[in-house]
Amino acid sequence: MAGYYIQRWDGEWVDVTAERNLACCDCGLVHREEYRIIEAENSTEHILRRVIRDRRATANRRMSLKARKEGIFAKRR
Repeated sequence: MAGYYIQRWDGEWVDVTAERNLACCDCGLVHREEYRIIEAENSTEHILRRVIRDRRATANRRMSLKARKEGIFAKRR
């Protein structure tokens, strides 16, 4: 499990061949993303993506957001 999250920007290209964690900036929900490249019977390649909720990382991320009063824990105007 990654101990940090890389900030991504709108429209940015990313390498989808490596396993990584994805965290929502606002609510802190963390998912583990995995990719697999397979070759079909007709010799075409397909990229499969699997997303799994990481409950422990989500809890840690949300505790961190709460301590800093960020995201869903920020004071509303």
